[in-house]
Amino acid sequence: MNTRDFLFILLRFVIKGEPVGRDVIESLNSERLAALFKIAKLHDVAHLVAYALEKNGFYLDDIAWQECVKEKELAVLRYEMMRADLDEIASCLETAEVDYIPLKGAVIRSLYPEPWMRTSCDIDILVRESDIDRAIDALVSRLSYKTDFKKTGHEVSLFSPFGMHLELHYSISSGIEAYDSLLLRAWDYASCEGDSHCYKLTDEFCVFYYTAHIGYHLSGGGCGIKSIIDLWLVEQSTELDKTLLGEFLEKTGLQKLHQEMLTLGQYWMGKIACISELERRTEVFVLLGGSYGTTSSRVAVNRVKKGGGIRYFLSRIFMPYEKLSMLYPVVKKHKILVPFCQVARWLGAISKKRRLSNEMKIAAGMSKEQEQRINEILNFLEI
Repeated sequence: MNTRDFLFILLRFVIKGEPVGRDVIESLNSERLAALFKIAKLHDVAHLVAYALEKNGFYLDDIAWQECVKEKELAVLRYEMMRADLDEIASCLETAEVDYIPLKGAVIRSLYPEPWMRTSCDIDILVRESDIDRAIDALVSRLSYKTDFKKTGHEVSLFSPFGMHLELHYSISSGIEAYDSLLLRAWDYASCEGDSHCYKLTDEFCVFYYTAHIGYHLSGGGCGIKSIIDLWLVEQSTELDKTLLGEFLEKTGLQKLHQEMLTLGQYWMGKIACISELERRTEVFVLLGGSYGTTSSRVAVNRVKKGGGIRYFLSRIFMPYEKLSMLYPVVKKHKILVPFCQVARWLGAISKKRRLSNEMKIAAGMSKEQEQRINEILNFLEI
């Protein structure tokens, strides 16, 4: 049994309660546990691996096991801190009469057997762009949050007195035009109950949003298995209007990606017994990339999408307008500032020259075979 098989047997136990055979537990040794912990941590599911092993009576007196258990303890602690912070944030925004929509982990964790099992590195909340300054002022003045007030193309970062990170979004745009044609209309698909200022996205929009989020991250080199399991859980746990969801996916060109990510989720959760060769290659790409993609996977995908090494090199020097406007929102109103923002990027890149040099070496070292394999996966997923 390989590391991949170990991982999904344990995840099926956590998410579905599927029994783990004694032979599986007894076959784990220090070397196999170290490999399992490495890939689990890469995908931020090491805490789930520890939980599954503990529940099945596993114990090993070595560093890998101690680190695994530590990840579980940290996940529980992080959840409790986030839950308390989210309650305070919600109360603050209600008092300030600011409409808001909890996003990502704050919503999806209710579908897991226990909420601490769905970890997040930050809290994500969407407010209307017209309310962003009022929301920031309320959080800073009432809850002592800290911020530099710097806006990216869709969010402002704030930090609680204890260091918890809040991403306060005023848009969930991705910078991908097809996705944004619908993402920018999120408030049209949100509703609240009574006098509450807490809005909830419709289930169909959530599925589209999660799919678009996967597409965005895959286009950057990797999305992680957690995002795909999230998508599978939503599909399993909610009554969806398939016609409406189909319209969302067709409009944004995400039908194929949604289908294949759902297929992977079903495969991992034991709902289907086998997948095609291209689906297997996609699985390998996802597993190797981790939650956000490695440097190698990001470079590989971007090099292929740009059409070769020279175009990739030029794109790293001259950032496309769509991405530049996400980094420097001011250019949306004043396009004349585009050259100055490009120069600002170059000056900032001086401190990252080692990383850039490494990226260029990876791009230059890609073989035709590697490029072809990545291209096949991207074409297969239609992203």
